[in-house]
Amino acid sequence: MKLFSIVPAALCILSIACGGETPEQVVETFFEAYENADGSALVNCMSSEGLSDINDYIDQLKETPEESADYMSMIGIEVTAEDMENMTAGDFVTALFNSPVYADQLPNFSNAEFGEAAIYGDRALVPVTMEGGTEEIELVLEDGSWKIVGDGMEIL
Repeated sequence: MKLFSIVPAALCILSIACGGETPEQVVETFFEAYENADGSALVNCMSSEGLSDINDYIDQLKETPEESADYMSMIGIEVTAEDMENMTAGDFVTALFNSPVYADQLPNFSNAEFGEAAIYGDRALVPVTMEGGTEEIELVLEDGSWKIVGDGMEIL
């Protein structure tokens, strides 16, 4: 009998640990990753569509790694051509966040407040209130996990 009560509890814990977050939690995680300059955590919150756009850009950079490393150096990101060849989306976003040129332009979202999600099937909208007003962040359900639609960077 106890086994039958343990299995559902274990499945619940696994679903939370493996992407069973609510839309609100995903948006909060996205903003927390942004505040911590954690590109890997940030891209984990993004939809496949948004990642596709970033990965396409990284692929372009990888076509000419020496030139791309020089370009990155101009914006304060010190990478080698070899670093460019192995760069992931998370690495790229982290590097941008830590670039003195880019970091100075990033807005402060530390006072963002997150509202309750409105869920419409496999889509959700989470209101986020900041100094400039309220924006709705759209999410999509992908492979059982909520992800921010697009690259999410338009809110940054």
